[in-house]
Amino acid sequence: MPPDLIVIEPAPLRSVTALGPALTTHPVLASVPWLLVLDPERCHVAAQLSCHDFVLRGFPAEEAIARVERALRHRPEREAALRSGSLTVDLRGRRALVRGVVMPTTPQEFALLRHLVQNTGRAFAREALLDAVWGRDYSGGPRTIDIHVRRLRVHLGPLAPSLVTVHGVGYTWQTPE
Repeated sequence: MPPDLIVIEPAPLRSVTALGPALTTHPVLASVPWLLVLDPERCHVAAQLSCHDFVLRGFPAEEAIARVERALRHRPEREAALRSGSLTVDLRGRRALVRGVVMPTTPQEFALLRHLVQNTGRAFAREALLDAVWGRDYSGGPRTIDIHVRRLRVHLGPLAPSLVTVHGVGYTWQTPE
């Protein structure tokens, strides 16, 4: 899932205007509100950028909290469900449905499926999936992914071919035809 809010604090000597084009075309920043932390002498640049708001370096904590709360109030509503063919991944209800029938998934199976469907067409190595779904502190091996993929394929039934093994890489989700 993308973050709710991003705070960007450019290095003091870095040109903020040069960051503008990169920030506006960034795949996450385009859909998530972001706050910019600026030096007082560069605050005039904020009007030229597409940031939601800005604060001046050395800001009081109360000001930062108020600006973050304001930005979170105005963020766009997140998609409630992901759809891929006859698969629906209900993000709010934390359940997956194939042709309207709820799949009996464990929390980790659901999280793995959600991550793959959110990134349809992108191949992930097992280690990348472990980091994204289980977290960096997970101490199990990468073959855990294989076990969860095998279980998901059983649950997916006719949609199982959409969960593709990319040999030498890992796994990807392909939109079913």
